[in-house]
Amino acid sequence: MSTEPLPPHLEQRRTALSRALGRPVRVRGIRTPDPGLRGRLRVEPDRVIIEYQTAEAGYFWHIPIIEELLARAAAGQPFAELRDPDFRPPEGPRAQSGKQPQDRRSTSKRGGR
Repeated sequence: MSTEPLPPHLEQRRTALSRALGRPVRVRGIRTPDPGLRGRLRVEPDRVIIEYQTAEAGYFWHIPIIEELLARAAAGQPFAELRDPDFRPPEGPRAQSGKQPQDRRSTSKRGGR
């Protein structure tokens, strides 16, 4: 987990959101084993946590992620997770887990998709 200074425009938005919500807004970089995760928002009773993936190469790629999560918190969304739309988990044998693949369409509680 890392806490870096935000660019001035994001720091202003973070501070304004903190005042509006009456609780601290923490923005921090994290490293997760989930390569599809870009960022997440959690609104808790005593704070708001915005986390963004730091394991991604690129300079300032995280700024739009933080902007999106700040906007969602300002709109009253209690939880959000932003994922890479192009990420596809690697395909491989499922024998390692001992589980057989399931047809999710047949097990869906919402009916067939």
